[in-house]
Amino acid sequence: MRRIGKSGLMKRTSDILRSNDGASIVMVTIIAVIIVAGVVILSINSSTLLAFADHQYSKDQAYEAATSLGMALDEYIGKGSIELDKHDGEEIVTDSYNGIDVTARVDGKGTDTYVVSVTALSRGSEYVFSATYTGSGSTYLRVS
Repeated sequence: MRRIGKSGLMKRTSDILRSNDGASIVMVTIIAVIIVAGVVILSINSSTLLAFADHQYSKDQAYEAATSLGMALDEYIGKGSIELDKHDGEEIVTDSYNGIDVTARVDGKGTDTYVVSVTALSRGSEYVFSATYTGSGSTYLRVS
């Protein structure tokens, strides 16, 4: 049994490529196709990951905007600064900043029960924060 070393294997490979005119062209073509396919796959993966990241960022912005305004309104309602019965069926706050639209609306749900809904839209993503209050005049208690 004869042992073939690296130099012998490389020499045989180079001899095969030199003796066959089309073999080297085929080898170069195959390598080029593999490299191009790898670049295309990496490009598609990176653009998909960036799109998912942008969508998640928009959802996070909508969540933060709605909960922030909802908590601020909760504080004002708790202090008695906003009388919900006077604003039944109305939008009490509308704001827009940096591509994020936020709207707060009061809707009567029954006798002395009101739902404050804060809707935030951020680049196609929407989040709704809602809180239910009971009471009248300037005294309201948050029930959920």
